[in-house]
Amino acid sequence: MQKKMTFFPGKICVVFRKGPLGFLLQEPSKKARRIKEDATLQDKSIPTRADLVHQNALAVVLQRGGDASDRAEVLGDYILQFGKYKGKSFRWLLENDIGYTMYLIKNLEKEEASGVTVTAGHAKDSLQSFVNYALGFAEIQSLCTYEASGVGVMAASSEDDQLVGFGTRAKSTWKEIWDSRADGYATFILGKVCVPGTRMFKLQQYLQKRQRSASASPPEEHPSSVSKPMGKLVIIYCYLPYLMTCD
Repeated sequence: MQKKMTFFPGKICVVFRKGPLGFLLQEPSKKARRIKEDATLQDKSIPTRADLVHQNALAVVLQRGGDASDRAEVLGDYILQFGKYKGKSFRWLLENDIGYTMYLIKNLEKEEASGVTVTAGHAKDSLQSFVNYALGFAEIQSLCTYEASGVGVMAASSEDDQLVGFGTRAKSTWKEIWDSRADGYATFILGKVCVPGTRMFKLQQYLQKRQRSASASPPEEHPSSVSKPMGKLVIIYCYLPYLMTCD
């Protein structure tokens, strides 16, 4: 029996702007630059509630015949409720200003690391939703990894070698954070509420995994606890012939 195919004629995918070598272009497009430089083109209205933003995006997707079950596609039609690009869709921002996207991701991570919230209310909800959406793309993830490394290496060889990439411990590896957990920084990260996909969230997951592994492992026996009784047995064995001749 032939499997029935489902087509969505109105499905829209993000088209990233890339340079000749395939890297993402971070400078704003002409359309984005025009908005950034002209305040009269910027939306100054009051931010809309997150539930209404979702309903409006869902309606847009359904109207054009898109895939309403695809969370990323629906998020792509969410409307920004903050900043100079307020009023533009999430998809539009990814396609027109990757540099600003990276700025938003880093700033949100700094807020999480410091515990100080700069953006609040519906604007903050929109910011967190956009960061989640952006980090759902492999291209953005790779760019974050590249910039966090500080060198021309796209990814670390293992989880242990991943760099923190934010805050005062930006240049430390994840393993160094775990090994130096006595200083309280690992506990601080474990206690934070993080946006999924951010560098802090990934570090938190790593620390949680190491924590579970450490609690599941049996305590190691100290070598001295074995060597002492063995030493007594050796002494008794060596003097046994002498003791037997003392009768």
